[in-house]
Formats: sequence, C-alpha cells, structure tokens
Amino acid sequence: MHILNSRIVSANNMSSEEIEVVILGTAQDGGIPQAGCSCNNCMSAHNNSKMKRNPVCCGIKGVDGSFHLIEAGRKLSEQLKLWSDKMNMDEIKKPETVSITHLHLGHIDGLGQFGKEVMNFSDLPLFVSRKNMTILEKRRSISPFRCKIIKCGEKFSPSVGCGFKLEFIKVPHRDEEGDTHAIMVHGPNKSLLFLPDHDYWKETLEEHNKKTIREWFSDMEINYALIDGTFWNSQELIDREMFKIPHPTISETIKLLGRKGINDPEILFFHLNHSNPVANTDSKERKLVESLGWQIANDGQVFTL
Repeated sequence: MHILNSRIVSANNMSSEEIEVVILGTAQDGGIPQAGCSCNNCMSAHNNSKMKRNPVCCGIKGVDGSFHLIEAGRKLSEQLKLWSDKMNMDEIKKPETVSITHLHLGHIDGLGQFGKEVMNFSDLPLFVSRKNMTILEKRRSISPFRCKIIKCGEKFSPSVGCGFKLEFIKVPHRDEEGDTHAIMVHGPNKSLLFLPDHDYWKETLEEHNKKTIREWFSDMEINYALIDGTFWNSQELIDREMFKIPHPTISETIKLLGRKGINDPEILFFHLNHSNPVANTDSKERKLVESLGWQIANDGQVFTL
C-alpha cells in the first residue's frame, strides 16, 4: 500500500479492469548499494534494507492477469518476488513478455537468467528495436527469446487480452551501439511514461520538435511520468568527468519545470545514482523536490491505469 496523488492505492482493492504497474527498481544500473562503494548512501543501504534500491525496472499486470516486464537487470530474483508480493500471490510470477529500452548494463544484464541456467525459457517474446536486436544477436543473448521488432511510435499490445498497449519513443542517449527509447504504457484510463535514460532535455525536446517538457508531456497525454533522475547536479561525481556521462540533472529539470501545476502529470524521478542525495529521505535536496510538488520514486510503488 502506498500514498499517491493524496489517495491510498491498495492492490487488494484494484478493479480487475485496471492495469496495474509496479515499480520494481528505481536505481541506476548498479543499484544501491553499488559494488565497491563506501559512500554514505551505499553504507546506509548495506546496514538498512529499507535504503536499498534495485536497478530500474517495472512490471505490468494486464486485465487478464498476464505479467509484462520492462527491463531485465541483475536483481530479477528480488524484483519478481517484490512484484508477486504486491499482487498478493503465493508463488513467484514469471513474466510473459519482456521489453527493453536500451543496451546499457543494468537494463539487460539479467537477460541470461531467462535461459536454461535459471528460468529455462524458450520463445519468450522480447520487444526490442531492430538495432538492439542485431547487437543482442551478435552477443548471443537472445536464445531464450522470440524477438519482436518494434518501430518508434507504434502502439502494440504485448499479448492478446492484456488490455493495454506499449509504445517505444526515441530519445537521444549515449548510444555507443544500438539505440535508446522511452516506453509509454497506455492503459484504458491513464498512461505512464517510463523514461530512465536520456542525455539532455534540449536534445530530447528537439528530437520531438517541442519547446518545453510540459508541452511534450501534454501532447503525449501523460498521467504519470517516471523520468531520469540519475544525478542531483553536475558536481556530484568528484572522481569522474560528468560530461562523459550525460543525463539531465534533477536540479536542471526542476528549474525547467518550476512548481507543479494543477494540469501537470505526476512526475517522479528514478534511475537514481548511488551518489544522488535524494536517495536519502531526509536530505534537503529531496525535500526541495517534494516542496515543488514532484516526487522521488520508490521500489514497490503501484499505479493503476
């Protein structure tokens, strides 16, 4: 159970005609705690399980009870258990389709777990762009899957009777190989944008011929937006050149957005790097975000569409 939009949403009370989306991970690819790190966030997560965050991922339950996964990272075991718990299931539910946004480590390093070494899938539908499929084939990573090539802007039902549609939306990102997409989940009543990674707002908005974030979100008729919140600001990583790791910082995004308006969608930041102060619920940075009406996403949050 959680509070969202000033109301309580409980998995027990959801209508069978609603699409149920569970956030299964809200951290950047390495998760929190991150391997080899002794920062305050990581040490707190080692000592307190409530501070832990899985790499970004979400699960979607169709009206027919089918389960569809977006992203496949290294924490699949914990994430499938979390999803099953949220849906009040006694057994661990396995996905019936998988979709991926791009090929960076934390979004695909769980693909091998669908193979014979772990879950022993064969012919599991994997929704992916043509470029990304070609690279996965070269890596010999698709043996458990039946790849379904998806074009940008094409709305499709991942399975017959699921009651919702997905849509891949091209966004600029560090595409050393392959390409990157956001994914829209179109339910019968509401829609949700899953946008864990992109480079800069200027480039993304130009890609879609929009001037502002609000204009873009309004045109897409978004109700909930899970957006890239990797870093708080450009000074965050003292041991790396951050221009080589482009992401729009939360500081930049809230400056562009200002305070939440009555017609704005619910915007939640996720894909948090282990260094990001908003991962700490008591930080002044997180309190600033929330004071403007925006949110920091948490593992296990549930949305109904």
